[in-house]
Amino acid sequence: VLMIGLLSLSIGFIIGMPTIVIGALRNDTSPIGMTETAASWFGSVVYVMQPLGSGVSAFLQDVLGRKTCLMAVNIPNLVAWIIIYYATKTVHLFIAQVIMGIAMGFLEAPILSYMGEITQPRLRGMLTSFSGVFYNIGLMMLNSMSTVMDWRTVVLFSMIGPVVAFIGMAFVPDSPAWLVSKRRVRDAEKAYQWLRGWVGPEDVKHELADMVNYVNKTQEVKLVNTVEYTAVPTKESSEATKPTTRWQLLMEPGTRKAFRLVFLYFIVMACTSLWGMRPFFIEILESIGSPVRPHVVLAICGTLQMVGAVVGGVAMKFVGKRRLTFLSLGLSIICCLGLGVYLSFRPDLPWIPVVFFCLSYFAGPLGIIVIPWILIMELFPLRTRGMAGGICGACAHGLFFLTTKTYYNLVSLVDISGTCYFYGAVGVLGFLYLYWDLPETEGVSLEEIEKKFGERRNTKQDRS
Repeated sequence: VLMIGLLSLSIGFIIGMPTIVIGALRNDTSPIGMTETAASWFGSVVYVMQPLGSGVSAFLQDVLGRKTCLMAVNIPNLVAWIIIYYATKTVHLFIAQVIMGIAMGFLEAPILSYMGEITQPRLRGMLTSFSGVFYNIGLMMLNSMSTVMDWRTVVLFSMIGPVVAFIGMAFVPDSPAWLVSKRRVRDAEKAYQWLRGWVGPEDVKHELADMVNYVNKTQEVKLVNTVEYTAVPTKESSEATKPTTRWQLLMEPGTRKAFRLVFLYFIVMACTSLWGMRPFFIEILESIGSPVRPHVVLAICGTLQMVGAVVGGVAMKFVGKRRLTFLSLGLSIICCLGLGVYLSFRPDLPWIPVVFFCLSYFAGPLGIIVIPWILIMELFPLRTRGMAGGICGACAHGLFFLTTKTYYNLVSLVDISGTCYFYGAVGVLGFLYLYWDLPETEGVSLEEIEKKFGERRNTKQDRS
């Protein structure tokens, strides 16, 4: 979890970096300065490139393994940070953003698959949410450093993350589920022993047997486990009718249901968390007359974002993902609509929008920013988890690109207050949809989730 946390911390640095750079270079007249158009592209290009990385990792992680992909992605990340540090023209910054976008897309699907497959059901929600905690720690660190350092020095410190993550990942095992799917049952046994605290083979015997049986049900070629867990391929006529192409697998009812739910959840999250406004946060605070220096407010928001992620991670085990979703989404809707009302009438109370922004930064990671990523690793069947996770990541970042790139257009069309009203309206509609369709998955094994989600009919029991 710590090693995955370091990778998530790197994502936090990547997402937060445009805010720092745009705040420093917006209207700068030097060759590295940015106009409004350049700033809107710079804040969003990382999301439009991300699907390319997701598409590649969706297939490579099933071939090379989760661990190999998680190690390899640190190399282009480091290269991108070096390019930013030595940048002398705007084009250099955009080249680095393109590399970071591809690398971030390549990283997310293996993280989701790996965390979902190595954690126990009773701890999965809490532990996987802590990857979100590290992501927010990365944002907090970046924002805090920006208050006392210039942007190039911040970039220099950001290079440490990929180096440490690469070295750390070299010492952890690959996913037991992936190893079993490749008929490497003995390696999976060793991986379980390491992951469960360097225990003996007897301590992981039942968990390994369950995993072998689970993989058996999702593959055409079966693995029969003996007492020694020796993998023996067999063929069964009952499996002959199962889909064999990637497209057929993705079109299975359980996969399509999961994709619809996760995709709509991401739409709601992208709007109500004010995602599209975040790269321009410093500029927005300056335009509304913040009573506190914008960089200080940004640091406070980063801290609250990290606190929200920690509270959400701990609370998830006790209240479940459904209740946490509605609490987080409800607070986010209040922030959107509250900002809309304030910006419509502009009373002489400059602390009000600052409070709403701070509450929004806390409310997002409390649930709606983190939970859809966890659902990717829980709702999709094992045989499509890698592919579907990459596709969902690509769609998510496509939405992030769309909300960020269209922010200035929305403001020009309906003013900043109308933009906030629009985001709030999407949140209200999303609240109604998720109340009807979002299942509770906390504390449920991946095999049970796959079975129940593929069969469920939106009953009260499923939603409780």
